[in-house]
Amino acid sequence: MSVKGCTIMASIFLKDGVFVARFRYQGREFKRSLKTGVRRDAELALAEIVRAVHRLRVGLMAVPAGVTVPEFVLSGGTLAAPAPPAEPVAVAPTLAEAADLYIGNLAHLAPATRLTVAVHLRTLRRVLGPASAGPVDRVTRADLERFVQGRLKTQAAETVKKERSTLVSFFAWCAVEGFVASPPTAGLTPLKGSGDAHRFQTLSEIEAVVARGGLDAAEEWALWGRLYLTPPEVGEVLDLARTRSRRGVSHVLHAVPAYTGMRRGEVLRLRWSDVDFERRGVVARSRKQSRQAAETSRRIDLHPDLEAILLDWRGRRPRGQFVACDEGVSEPLALHQAVERFSQPLKGTRWSIPDRGHLLKLGYHTYRHSIASNLAAAGVDQRVIDELMGHTTEAMRKRYRHLAPRAKRSAIESLVFSAPKGGGLLA
Repeated sequence: MSVKGCTIMASIFLKDGVFVARFRYQGREFKRSLKTGVRRDAELALAEIVRAVHRLRVGLMAVPAGVTVPEFVLSGGTLAAPAPPAEPVAVAPTLAEAADLYIGNLAHLAPATRLTVAVHLRTLRRVLGPASAGPVDRVTRADLERFVQGRLKTQAAETVKKERSTLVSFFAWCAVEGFVASPPTAGLTPLKGSGDAHRFQTLSEIEAVVARGGLDAAEEWALWGRLYLTPPEVGEVLDLARTRSRRGVSHVLHAVPAYTGMRRGEVLRLRWSDVDFERRGVVARSRKQSRQAAETSRRIDLHPDLEAILLDWRGRRPRGQFVACDEGVSEPLALHQAVERFSQPLKGTRWSIPDRGHLLKLGYHTYRHSIASNLAAAGVDQRVIDELMGHTTEAMRKRYRHLAPRAKRSAIESLVFSAPKGGGLLA
């Protein structure tokens, strides 16, 4: 069927059992399926097409923006322009989502620092409870104030001060990203520093303070952070690490810091290429906390006992670049693995904190305290100790300066770690 009226030309034809409309408008020909095989329905549709084309030509209607000519004509001139999409409503991420994004932007920091930040933010979420599941812009200054004041009741002031610093940095970043209008940390009560750090103390000194009672968990934990071991005590711990370890690397994780004073990160970063058996030296590589790529290094004399331990360990691990690895594995230990391997041989011994068996009285830092303190007591020149430890601040020196020098001996060779004869090693 076709219709010719004035200059309007339109027709229908059957194709594969379905009618198709053909019409012209503004010098262009259009073909569109009518989606019916019934001629009567197709003829009625054609009449609507002719009427719509006519009304367009005489200006009685116009094709709306966003609608094509054939769509408009086939609708008989009734098709309206689509409604503009609604502007998306900006929804701030949850506290957990924002925290994950923030930590992902801290690749310039050392892994241990990123882990500390993650722990601080997880603690905030735990303390806030259900409120942490909402958008991060719902967190208020009052929420953070309650967090800080509540933590001061159970944690050491220095710990809470570090947590507060993390919150300030995190919410400042959220403001830059547009997640919050302004940081809710503004006006948060500042925490004063605790002054000079406490001096290092012996095991017997700390045990005497704890035995008097009256300390909460945070205060007792802070005390153990000041511990330094005498040479026989270091020997006792190393013997436990050697005899009670389920994995060979546990002994190495104790021996390396015990004989070198390396930090945990330096121990985990230590490569076999940093150990010079021929010249009897080991290189400790440290990354600045503010810039992960900024690496510093220092050389430490290789103690004969540590040399024997490392040679034996290398013989059992013929492959891999890192010293601190499990047997049969080339990859370095992850931080959580290092913590577990270090702790395992000492659990259930007198080096576990009573009633808190998963926590130890000592850590990697204890060996640093011990070397600095024992060398100072042996009369080793302060400049030599600074070079060995990588100390650069007067505050750190003050922590072991109270130990009166008695004799000047070789810095590393003066360390003799021998476990006391007799006596049980277990608690």
